[in-house]
Amino acid sequence: MKRIFYSILCILYSALSWALTIPQGVLYFDNSKTKYNAVRFVYGSDQRKETYALAMTQDGNKWRVEIPNTVSNMYRFTFVGSDIKTGEYTQDFNAFKDSISNKLSLYRTATSEAQMNSGDIFVPQTGDNWAQGSWTSLSVWEASQQSSGTAAISGTLPVVYITTTGNAAIDSKEVYVAGTIRIDPLTTGYDALGSTETPVTAQFKGRGNWTWTGFDKKPYRIKLDAKSKVLGMPSNKHWCLMAHADDNMGFLKNFTGYLLSEQIGLKWTPKTVPVELVINGNYQGLYFLTEQVRVSSKRVNVTEQEDMATDSVTGGWLVEIDNYKEDGNVEFDEGNGQHIMVTMKSPEVLSQAQRSYIEGQLYGLNDAIYGKSAAKLWGMLDLDEAVKYYLVQEILEDCESYHGSCYLYKERDRNGKTEKWFFGPVWDFGNTYNRNANQWIYTDPIWPQYWIGRLAQWPDFQAKLKEYWYTFYHSQQSTVLSQIDDFAALIAKAAKNDAAVWNGTSNYCNNSNMLQRGNEFKNRFNGRISWLYSKWGEGTKPSATWNSEVQPTEPSQGTKMIINGQLYIRINNTMYDATGKRIQ
Repeated sequence: MKRIFYSILCILYSALSWALTIPQGVLYFDNSKTKYNAVRFVYGSDQRKETYALAMTQDGNKWRVEIPNTVSNMYRFTFVGSDIKTGEYTQDFNAFKDSISNKLSLYRTATSEAQMNSGDIFVPQTGDNWAQGSWTSLSVWEASQQSSGTAAISGTLPVVYITTTGNAAIDSKEVYVAGTIRIDPLTTGYDALGSTETPVTAQFKGRGNWTWTGFDKKPYRIKLDAKSKVLGMPSNKHWCLMAHADDNMGFLKNFTGYLLSEQIGLKWTPKTVPVELVINGNYQGLYFLTEQVRVSSKRVNVTEQEDMATDSVTGGWLVEIDNYKEDGNVEFDEGNGQHIMVTMKSPEVLSQAQRSYIEGQLYGLNDAIYGKSAAKLWGMLDLDEAVKYYLVQEILEDCESYHGSCYLYKERDRNGKTEKWFFGPVWDFGNTYNRNANQWIYTDPIWPQYWIGRLAQWPDFQAKLKEYWYTFYHSQQSTVLSQIDDFAALIAKAAKNDAAVWNGTSNYCNNSNMLQRGNEFKNRFNGRISWLYSKWGEGTKPSATWNSEVQPTEPSQGTKMIINGQLYIRINNTMYDATGKRIQ
């Protein structure tokens, strides 16, 4: 009796092992091994008279198929080089395969072992046969991967593949490692970068300070050998792969910071695209391919100044208020006694002429901020960009915003005119909402918040701030919450796989439940807006300040409008900005 029971149990177990789910999603077939002219994906069950055939579309050497709906209790699949019509056939899989083989004499490929997952590329191997292939459902596969501490591509985001020469580790911030990179956009609508056959040559190294030393999940810098457009972003050689391992709010801190920067209208905001990363064949989880902050016509658009230059040293300049001591820093005491360190970003290595100039500029700006002359201060520092930069930081209660990763830039003086300094671009919102404090970011800060406590006291600053707050409160904040929801949904599967790889490692924040994390973030965001409203009310409706030397017509004769947070005036079908400058 026990033997009979054991035999029945084995049969049931075998049947259950066959009853797999083919999940909704996209998969790819590597046709370079077979060179089919047309490919159909066929899957079905011997237990049910139900077999499906789906056409695949060609993408280079890959063929793509989209499974429209999840189908349960299937256990076999094949790729067939044929023109079999797409659709459902009331025929079991064995009968269908016999028809393909014996009647139609069509080529076919499958495998006896390979697991196929949404977003993966199926690559035929030597000895593959077409009758025994099985599909492991994505949900079952994800659960098994999480329990084993590993994961793989979700298929919902572009995938960055990095291969280093000799599979060398990327373990230094100073020394680049040579290799290649390719980006498969999958179904995201972006263009590919390179391909399996012809990847792009590049170099790689680590980046960051605390994010490099404090976490097992590391951020990286990419230097392409040639400028390239990447995932819809303007062409450049220099890119960052941000890990955001320190983000305990669903990878939403930097996304929202950049979103606010764009809405409020800072001159340039780094673009970023969520991706999944594979290094030397090993899945690394969810990353964010981001434009590096650097001087470029499509980034920080100032004249690039050479290292060790001795003339034209008035610019362009890109510097960072930093919290790490670096060789070549400019250091001085703020007007309130706090010690400031400023790192040179462009140029990086200074001649004596350059050092003398930049020291004079920074000391002078510090004196102006703590002085009494508004004309002197706003003659050196652009008021609008300073206010917009601050508003982004205050909305996100970023308590480290003026302590590190705080950038300023300046164009070269031209035609006898001294160019101003501008705050920006924004970068690194890792300490967003970490204090959970209903107070200003410069009040009792965890770290010194350089300059902003004094800047915020200037009447001109406060007046301009009320205008930008008015525009944000009435016409911009409403779109933020919906975009947070969309972004959270976009990265949800990849975030789950990311947690399967990194949860439990050094300082990593588990963001596997994006619905929960997204709601937590929105609650904090809404609470911050409510608190700021209690301080600023609705703000002040923007009014034009007109430069009559540029355009003598009074703005009262035109139509005012707010576009992307900026005030414009239309007079006789011609557009002017708030200073009266004609917009081409």
